[in-house]
Amino acid sequence: MRSWSSFVAIFVAWTLAACSSSPGATGSRAGQDDGSALSDPGSNPGDDAGHAVADAADAGPSHPDAAGAGDVVVGPSPEGSSPEGSVDSATTGGTWSPVSFGVTTMDTGGGGNIVIAYGGYTATDEDSQAWVTQLTTVRLAQLGVGHLYAVRGPEDPDYAAREIGNSELAAALTTQAASASYVVIIAHSSGGFVADELFTFADPSVLAKVAYFNLDGGSWSLTDTLVGSMRGVYFCNAHDSVAGDSENTSSDESLHAEFPASHAFTVDADGSGCDVGAGWCLHDTLIINRPHDPTTYDLALDYTDFTGGRQVVSSYIDQAVSDGVL
Repeated sequence: MRSWSSFVAIFVAWTLAACSSSPGATGSRAGQDDGSALSDPGSNPGDDAGHAVADAADAGPSHPDAAGAGDVVVGPSPEGSSPEGSVDSATTGGTWSPVSFGVTTMDTGGGGNIVIAYGGYTATDEDSQAWVTQLTTVRLAQLGVGHLYAVRGPEDPDYAAREIGNSELAAALTTQAASASYVVIIAHSSGGFVADELFTFADPSVLAKVAYFNLDGGSWSLTDTLVGSMRGVYFCNAHDSVAGDSENTSSDESLHAEFPASHAFTVDADGSGCDVGAGWCLHDTLIINRPHDPTTYDLALDYTDFTGGRQVVSSYIDQAVSDGVL
């Protein structure tokens, strides 16, 4: 495996290239949600799991087989018929309020179950709020989810600063989850590192209700014990039969292999519109079925604009329902 310094070098080089050549770069937020540094941040406090999450360059061009227990490749999901359009808080009957640094919450009155959405690198509060609101309106409300949490993305790709208020969130969940059947936690890209921190704080009674979906992301704290204590853990990538695989597919494969009790799930991204080999565009097909830039990610739009035939992706939720996890 490559050292952490190698990942940093790759990240800097990729960011400079994106700034100079990518027509889809989102202005001053170039390099956002990069995920190229999805490696074990070994120097970070508490990083005792020893997980080495593969760099994007390690991912082969071919799509992995879905053989083995818990490995799933699906066809087109119900998201194709999902309602279109961005959804604001009025649609779900609530307003967002702060919980701690980087964490906001909204109660919709739609049920006692909980969802927490961790945005990728540099995702704003508003980005994560728009994503989880759309996902709840389209799919999770049907599962009795009425308590929403949105967590902004980390300021560093590897979450080195540990700045998000996960300890306060964990404390709130200890009380709120008592009346919930399950707690859905969804983390995209570098948001996986932030979600991991929550697991180190969460009460065992909360962990027992967690269904965790790591979307093309990384990990530093997961252990066999943690994975085994949850309702279900899914490592999710995406594949388009024309364009190829999402950027961190090899990371997902490595994590699934490391934790036999986990599930592997591949989102069918056919029709994504991504260019052939555009792994960063496919990286966002874990969020939206047709990303806005065919060459790379556009975090600001892919998390918030579900108009023009674009739908939020929820097929991994459908699989968990089929598996009896949700």
